[in-house]
Amino acid sequence: IRRHSESTDRNYFYSAMRGDRYIVRSAVPYSVPLGEILAADREFLWFMLGVTLLMSVAGYFATRRLGQNITRLNEFAERAERGERIDDLPAFPHDELGEISSHIIRLYARLQKTTADRDREHALALHEEQEKIRIKKQLTNNINHELKTPVAAIQGYLETLLANPSLDAQRRTDFLEKSAAQTERLRRLLADISTITRMDEASQLIQKERVVLNDLIAEVTADMELKPADQRLRVNIDFPQQVEIVGSPSLLASIFRNLADNAAAYSGGRDIFIRLLSDTPEECTVSFADNGIGIGEEHLPHIFERFYRIDKGRSRKQGGTGLGLAIVKNAVAIHGGTITARERERGGLEFVFTLKKHS
Repeated sequence: IRRHSESTDRNYFYSAMRGDRYIVRSAVPYSVPLGEILAADREFLWFMLGVTLLMSVAGYFATRRLGQNITRLNEFAERAERGERIDDLPAFPHDELGEISSHIIRLYARLQKTTADRDREHALALHEEQEKIRIKKQLTNNINHELKTPVAAIQGYLETLLANPSLDAQRRTDFLEKSAAQTERLRRLLADISTITRMDEASQLIQKERVVLNDLIAEVTADMELKPADQRLRVNIDFPQQVEIVGSPSLLASIFRNLADNAAAYSGGRDIFIRLLSDTPEECTVSFADNGIGIGEEHLPHIFERFYRIDKGRSRKQGGTGLGLAIVKNAVAIHGGTITARERERGGLEFVFTLKKHS
């Protein structure tokens, strides 16, 4: 401390220290050089003040950046807790914490996308299952309705025969022929229902093998020759090369057979035209057309629906089941293709369908 001596009347820089057994006292005259040494260095103080300010500014910006990262992470955590999307979250700085935060957010976004895809697939599967149940109910109701007509007709004819044993031979023969016709219609209906059910329930179990479409078309031509003259149509084939695909022979044959039967029964035309439109290693495109009266534009979106008939009364007289074109559409789909129907400019109806070579 600075101390004034009464004996010498001078100022001293005085110090005292306690030891184990003694107290050591010292005094140095407080001269001008000593005062300068002990005085504060103002330049050093200003330098230290400047350094402190610089460190404070640097610390502010460093902690501010860190605080922004922490704030964004906190915002991300709150939105993630609420299950919200994070597409609009600001980008993180390119530092270690920013990289870690960006990585966490990318992982969360990937998890969100996976969860959304899973939920969407689940909803789609649920919708498909509900649609299958609806179609089954509709098919069951339609089957019940369609079976009633031939069963009621057969029952009526047989009851008439049993109730009138004295009927003449010609009437009895007429009733038996009508019963046989209704029985045949019932057989075709049950066969078509069996085919539809098989395609719906176990399409993946259908056996496939190499099939030459030219051979199936030749069978259609041969079958057409066996029809009565009033239902027989000329079959015009334009297949310049042999087309071979891997598929189900019975289902592929049902495509051409049903289209040919429909044309013979309902088109009112005289010709069928079967053309190969394109043939690639992956698929082929075929046109099946007739030159009949065609159908109205309003019917085109519905003709592949099950039990849909353009002229219901006429269709029943012809013995149609209303399932032929539905079988065609399903058979084409099982072979990886699509089918469309359109009116021909010259009159008649044209079906254009594709078939995968390796479905």
